Formats: sequence, C-alpha cells, structure tokens
Amino acid sequence: MSASANELLRKGIAAAREGDKATARDLFQQVVDLDEKNEKGWFWLASVVETDDERRTCLENVLHLNPANERAQQALETLNARMKKSVNEEEVVPGVTRRQLTLLLGGGGALVLLIVVIALVTIISNNNRIAAENATGTAVAAAQTGTVIASTATSAQIALERTGTAQAVSATETALYTPIPTLTPTSSMPTLPPTWTPTATRVEAGSAVQSLPTPTGLTGRLVVWSGLDVLSVDFLDVGYYQLDENNQYVRIGDNLGRSPTIFVNGLRVFYSRYDPQLFSSVIEAINLNGTQLEGMQERWRDFETAIDPDHPYVSRDGRYLTFVGRPTDRQTRQVFLLDLNAPAGTNPIRRLTDDDWDYDYPAISPDNSRVVVARTDNFSAATGTDIVLIDINTGGKIPVTNDLTTFTETNPRFTSDGTQIIYAAYPSNNPGNHDIYVRDANGFAAPTPLITDPANDIFPVISEDGRYLAFASNRTGAYDIYIYDITGQTLYQLTNSPTEDYPGDWWQP
Repeated sequence: MSASANELLRKGIAAAREGDKATARDLFQQVVDLDEKNEKGWFWLASVVETDDERRTCLENVLHLNPANERAQQALETLNARMKKSVNEEEVVPGVTRRQLTLLLGGGGALVLLIVVIALVTIISNNNRIAAENATGTAVAAAQTGTVIASTATSAQIALERTGTAQAVSATETALYTPIPTLTPTSSMPTLPPTWTPTATRVEAGSAVQSLPTPTGLTGRLVVWSGLDVLSVDFLDVGYYQLDENNQYVRIGDNLGRSPTIFVNGLRVFYSRYDPQLFSSVIEAINLNGTQLEGMQERWRDFETAIDPDHPYVSRDGRYLTFVGRPTDRQTRQVFLLDLNAPAGTNPIRRLTDDDWDYDYPAISPDNSRVVVARTDNFSAATGTDIVLIDINTGGKIPVTNDLTTFTETNPRFTSDGTQIIYAAYPSNNPGNHDIYVRDANGFAAPTPLITDPANDIFPVISEDGRYLAFASNRTGAYDIYIYDITGQTLYQLTNSPTEDYPGDWWQP
C-alpha cells in the first residue's frame, strides 16, 4: 500500500469511528482509487456506502482480491439473504408479494406472464380511474411513506475474547437491578472552579512511541470498549477497569458494543450493541457480572420508533437515558430522552429534536436541565459540526460553538459541576487530528486547549471528583487510554496494547 493510501485509510477509519460517514466514504473511495487492490480499503468502504448494491459490490471486490476472507464471506451471505428477503416480500401487485405468487404458481414463465398481465391490467385500470376522477374534478390524495436509511455495517458477529482472566463482581454488588426512585441531583464531590484553565500538555512526535507510567491511586470504575475490531464495524468488547484494585480489567457479557455509560449505583452499564441481523445498533443494559440483560427498546417500542439507536448516556442521578436514533419521519439522527423511572404503561420517551440536523454523543447535565450534543448540518450551504445545548423542558437550543467547518467538534461532556464542557475537536486544515478542549457551558469564553498532540485524542471522560480526565489516543500506534491528572498536570497511560481501547464513563463511590 502506498504511503498516501495508508494515510487516507487511517483518516477514513478515524472519521468512520467518529460517525462522520460522508467524510469516511470519500476517504475510502480515494484509497481504492489509488490502489484498486486494497482489500482493507474495500472492506471499510463497504461499511459506509449508502445502498445494499454498493455494499455488495465492495464485498465482492474484497473476495475477488482474497477469496479466503471469512468476514467478507459472512457479511456477503448475510447481505444477500436480507436482500433476497426484501425482494420476496415486495408486492408485485397490491396485497400480493412475489413470494406468495411463486408459491401459488411454482415460479418460472407462468409467474412472469401472470405478473405482466396483472401489471398491465392494474395500469389500465388506474389510468381509467384517474381520468374519471380528473373529469369530475375530484382530488386524489397520495399518502406519503417515510424512507428509512439502512445501516451500513457489513458483517456477521464474531466476538474475539480479550485475553486475561476476568474477576467476577461479588454477589452483594450484583443483586438484581431495580429502578431507583427519582432523585434530586446533588453531589458531595468537590467541583471544578469556574475559571479552570489548565496548562496544555504536549508529547512531541519524537517521543510519541514511548509508554508513560501507569496511574496509581485512582478510585472507582472506568467502563470501556476495547479489543480488536475483527468485523470492521466499530463494536468491541465492553468491560471496565476496577481502578482501586490495581486497575484490573473485567469484561462484561459476551456481546460487542460501544459507548458504555454506567448507572448511578456503579453496578449496571448501558451500551450500544451491534446487531448483525439488522446491520445496526440497539441499546442494552447489563449488570457488571453479565446478568439482567435488558433490551432498552422494549421500554419505548409501543410509543416511539428510534431506528439504529446509539450513543447512550445515563444521567448522574440515574433517572434519564439520552441517546440518538432515526425516527420514521426523519432521515437524520435525533435526540431522545428516556425516563427510566416512568410508571409501567405510561409513555417513557420524548424526542428532544425534530429537524434536518444529525446529532451525536448527547450527554445530560448534572442537574438534568440540559443535554449537550454534537450537531452536524449536512444539507445547507454552510455545512459543519458544532456543539449545542438543548433545554430539556422547552426544547430550546443554544449554540456552544458556532464555527461550522473551522473546527469539527465531537464527544462533548459536562464537568461534574455543570459549568464547563469538555470535548474533542479538529481543525479544518488537519482532519482527524483531534485535540481536547474545555470551555464554559455558556459558550461565551474562548476554549482552552487541555490535551494537544500530533496524534488523535478523542472520547474525553472526566472523573466525578473533577481531578482526572480519561481519553483515548493513538500516539503509540493503536488507540490506548490515557489518564491526565488535572491537578498535578501529569499524564499517565492506563492501557498499552496492540488492540483498541476507548473510555466510556467514570463512576466513583
């Protein structure tokens, strides 16, 4: 692979993992244009193209280059089965599917002839009806149907177990989960000063491959998703680090997931799980020991449709879960709010946005009054991504950043006192090179660089006590998790492996 194709592939993978499929698609297309025998480029392109036909072409190119690629074989088999089912369930005439006609007639030429005859009869009948209606001045209303964009994931599920021995959570910690009563948002933890302006830390390129010391003295649990992305779908093992027990790693359950967020009791995790049958994500909750698995969509199924729900975040008091998904009347991801304490039989879900923007990575403020989220405009002349605040009560939106493509922001989170927002962003002249910034939640003051490096620094997660910041960086090659001591202005390295590691949320007792 040429150096330029390799760099384009790296940037494309980074864009895909940030949810920017348009940019990723363009970069992967450039990769295969430069090197049409680039197997990995074709496989990644299959994950971000828009149609099943394009997806199948990409997978067929992968198998042409490498017939032994099992992941591409499985993905193509699943895709063909889904496309065949879609064709069979298509109505060739109103009320009659292709499969039903095949069963009735046994297929073959008789089926084709019957379809042609019925179609001609239907067309003539419709034309006569329309002409009659027009002659009498009767208006005909056509019902509109929403178009659902299919997910672009490209393969069946293969879980790669993370090496190492997982320690089970004690029985007293893993009692059956029951929803907690509504709490008033309070915090006994110290909060950051309103004028927090830390000095940026930089690791120069010449020392980027060096490992840093492992952090000590941390408390709580850091939930993560990590491992090898063997399916190229950006879903990995879900687990956590028991920080006050020598940073021991424990895997949670057997499913592939991402964006884990931890419940107020520190014993239960919400995350996005990859569904290989639907080529999309669903949101699940599970205890740390792998028990009490719950598909969260069951709570809102009778009240709302949220296709491909993703990026869950649970409020600090455990009452709300916010996430993004596509409603049936929109082609863009919208923000939803799920009341975890809603009485049975009542509507627990509310859509906070209803527009043509795409939303990603919502997070709830500590007082449950606002949601901070990355918003992308893909349709107007002034496209770009910015951070906005959504008032939960009124639905009003207040911009935190307003620079469109000058900087592309992502992964916003409130600090523990709710006065500031931490996020990752990259400038337009250096796509894929995210740094981490902090700024006042009102958006008035200029942002302060917190973590800057020639590498990509993403997914900032701040501890509840406000002292530490966890984030992922590829400064040593693969993405590892780093811990920045804000008070001591010192950087540590929690993981150091060839696999990918990303922080999701930090719970402290």
